[in-house]
Amino acid sequence: MAGFFVNIFRRNTAMRSLKKKPYIGFIAPGFVIYTALMIIPLGTAVYYSFFKWSGVGPRTFIGFDNYTSLFTDERLSGIFWNALGNNFRFVGAALCIIMPLQLFLAYWIDLKMIGHRFFQTTIFLPYVISSTIIGFITMLVFNPNIGILNTFFRNAGWDHLLSAWFGDPERAFPLLVLVITWQGIAAGMFIFLANLKNISQELIEASLIDGAGRWKRFLFILLPALQPSITNNVILATIWGLTMFDIPFVVGGPQGGINNSIDFMNLFFYRFAFGGSYYGETSMGFGATISVVLFFIVLVAASIQIWLFSRYSRRFR
Repeated sequence: MAGFFVNIFRRNTAMRSLKKKPYIGFIAPGFVIYTALMIIPLGTAVYYSFFKWSGVGPRTFIGFDNYTSLFTDERLSGIFWNALGNNFRFVGAALCIIMPLQLFLAYWIDLKMIGHRFFQTTIFLPYVISSTIIGFITMLVFNPNIGILNTFFRNAGWDHLLSAWFGDPERAFPLLVLVITWQGIAAGMFIFLANLKNISQELIEASLIDGAGRWKRFLFILLPALQPSITNNVILATIWGLTMFDIPFVVGGPQGGINNSIDFMNLFFYRFAFGGSYYGETSMGFGATISVVLFFIVLVAASIQIWLFSRYSRRFR
């Protein structure tokens, strides 16, 4: 009987606490979902990384051997550093090529130049198309045997322009950047465009009265006001570049193209976790090790960027 009253008291206490802190009811569902889909899988990956395990059957605890192999094994470490290097090369391309293009196009559309609505639609269209379809279109264009580009050059008599395209290790990565730029440029562009729409019109009108042209207005008024969207796009572009998978997989296959020229960390993970590349066998333990290392690389990179941008915003506030 005493236990019954104790349970009632605890329930009433919990209800009073919930009334005092009503935000708990709003946070709880998201927290539960985030824990189930992010925290638990991450903890599980860290746990499996300490085992030698094919994904079925018994697991053998091996401590930090998977991490040691990843960084010191002659074959595995070479693949790891090549894939990670390609990820950072793509991050560099995203920040130095794709993001300035997104900003330019957003400003161009915001100025309502001739044909801006048509170009806004055509730029956004590839973004909503499946990455598999984008990869298929890419191979239709760049296939060295039956591709549209080589067929055109051959029929025009320009045989000196024929190329293996993605079969050429020197051209594969730049072509991949070109294809992904065409597909993904709309995302950051619309973030910039939304930020431009929220800038005070009084500020813009004052600059016009002072005689500022379009580019001076952009450099000295709009660009500083675009810091929130620049911060978001830099962080998103970095995470995007470090977790690249779909189009390289469709275009170059799980091996990352010729000589691993378009190999990325997620392809590296896929091959070893599911593709039997760990000395002829599937290794979920080693795959988990790759995923844990990649997670912390992304976490550190994003954290540094957030810290730098927060310092910048406080300095000029």
